Amino acid sequence: MEINSDALYQEQLEEWSEFRERVEQLNTIQTRKIEMGGYHIIAQFNPARAVSSGAKLDKKSIAARKCFLCSNNRPTIQKGIGLNERFTLLVNPFPILKKHFTIPLNEHCAQEILPYMADFLNFAQRMPRYILFYNGPQCGASAPDHIHFQAIEKGQLPLEKEWQLQEKEIWEENDDSKVEQLLNYGRKCIHIQSACADTVIREFKSLYNKFQKETNTNDEPKMNLFGFVENGLIHLFIFHRRTHRPTQFFETGEKFKMISPGAIDIAGIFVLPRREDYESICKEEILDVLEQVSY
Repeated sequence: MEINSDALYQEQLEEWSEFRERVEQLNTIQTRKIEMGGYHIIAQFNPARAVSSGAKLDKKSIAARKCFLCSNNRPTIQKGIGLNERFTLLVNPFPILKKHFTIPLNEHCAQEILPYMADFLNFAQRMPRYILFYNGPQCGASAPDHIHFQAIEKGQLPLEKEWQLQEKEIWEENDDSKVEQLLNYGRKCIHIQSACADTVIREFKSLYNKFQKETNTNDEPKMNLFGFVENGLIHLFIFHRRTHRPTQFFETGEKFKMISPGAIDIAGIFVLPRREDYESICKEEILDVLEQVSY
């Protein structure tokens, strides 16, 4: 059954003045397109994201603050829709793009994808006008202590059109599925497609194990995920990450840049809270950042 997200969004716009103001601010956000050769990046000047982009994500800092995704810590005016017995759909009170939702687990459990992959794909199927995405706990999640997904309305990410135009290397192709890697895209991106969610999950688990072996870890491989449904096919994009933040983030003085790439950045929209970073970022620096944070 399709999820009625529009009713929730409209209700929150009417009742929650702070949320409405932030949504209206999206209409005034500055952007500029940077051609990369075969693909492009949109730089977005968004001062409201300074808190998230600059957040301390070490265990001590996370433990010291209240979890803003837990129901008892959310604003009383924030309403939600239960998607199943485990997850709730909420508007994102600090949106990056239009029609931006957050989908947290109803319990306070750490950010990890494997136990919840079926939920992720189910929600993508039930929200056909949206793209769902996932930030790994070390790849842009502002709440790595609480499992959650996000969703945005289709038509806003460069990835949506560019993936079809890129040269690809087919890794596996069967009657019911395809696994391929996008080439010359500046970052490692693997695409799985199938009409069957179980097939997508099986292929994803295979890649998950492959990445663990390649990086010699038992932890979740660093990754950002995007999932959506088009013409009856489920599409899952896996961006394999080397690290979360580039060296520019850890510099001091004039060398410091507040560049903290999460899923949306990796999909083609670099969210930059500081004007000086927005105005100075160029093709060469974007290539350097992508090379640092992605395999």
